[in-house]
Amino acid sequence: MTERTAADRIAYRRENAVDPETFLLEADAVTRTEDGTNLQFTDAFQRAVNTKLETVDESGVDSHHIAALFGVDVEAVSRVDRPTPAFKIRHTIRNWSSDAALLVDVAVDCVLREQTAEWDDVPGRQRYRILQSLRLFQEECPFCAGTVVMGDPGSRPTPTGEQELTPVVCDACDRLFAEFVPGSVPTK
Repeated sequence: MTERTAADRIAYRRENAVDPETFLLEADAVTRTEDGTNLQFTDAFQRAVNTKLETVDESGVDSHHIAALFGVDVEAVSRVDRPTPAFKIRHTIRNWSSDAALLVDVAVDCVLREQTAEWDDVPGRQRYRILQSLRLFQEECPFCAGTVVMGDPGSRPTPTGEQELTPVVCDACDRLFAEFVPGSVPTK
């Protein structure tokens, strides 16, 4: 991977952006729910993610995982000291709401990379956003098999200051998978 100018990166993102729904359907990562109104992981994809998650959970996430996720050289990645997982990728800091969220993103990224060569062509920033959205596909906690639910909104410190957030958590082990500003929470 070579260092590209900002203009080159913007052009690359425009040329290689995908429609997430179409991409994931074609990659056999998701399928329509029985009523056709939503998307869900395919059974095979969910099993592959759960298997990969066990491996990633045991070995931990490092700069190599993040470099692959964003399509950059590992030298362009460094961990940032924050209360929740954060990495600096070139000049941008990317945050995850929890260790569980980071582990799920890395596992899904690895499985998509194994399942379709086209995943590497999707711009890194878009991959990051797709992975964030895919965390909401977890109806069952991949760590303990509890139910993933929308929690009660609450105020908590974030990198940009105190903010009111609605959590998406496991009702059994309390692992946090995502957080949203109230009113912007997507419905399942």
